[in-house]
Amino acid sequence: MHNKIINWYQHKHIDYQGKNNLFQRESQLAVQQLCESLLEPIEKQFGSVTITYGFTSFELLKYIKKNSPGDMSPQLDQHAAYELNSLKNRICQRDGAACDILVAGYENQMHLIAEFVINELPFDRCYFYGSESPLHISFGPDNKRYLHVKQRAKNGRRNIGRGATGKKALVLLQNSI
Repeated sequence: MHNKIINWYQHKHIDYQGKNNLFQRESQLAVQQLCESLLEPIEKQFGSVTITYGFTSFELLKYIKKNSPGDMSPQLDQHAAYELNSLKNRICQRDGAACDILVAGYENQMHLIAEFVINELPFDRCYFYGSESPLHISFGPDNKRYLHVKQRAKNGRRNIGRGATGKKALVLLQNSI
């Protein structure tokens, strides 16, 4: 699973091939915790997990921003884990690591995966973009158990949406399906 999070870009950013998505030790540990605490239990319960957006080193982040910018927030989304930018500052302000996933056979029912995460797993953040979209999940020392439901505006951009923790997160998810 660890390699899937590191090498996710090889399928999505083909022009970045041959370059590395290297990380420092603290990021490596965070990715391992993400795998053990979230991805492995999801895979055990539901089946094969595909990483649609995984760990993002500073070099890979620069490439993505230049070649396929989109709805990203590297300073908050935990995909860069503990990596530093060119000024030696942390890219992401939050501790931990994140990835976006799809689960084989549940590509149109990702709300079931989100429900499992909310009810059963120690997560930090879960971004739900709809039942037919990848699910963003993170693991970190805060483990706030925060669900954020993001919706698309008519122009295709993601709206801010609503968020909740605890039992309210499950209600918010169920009302968003």
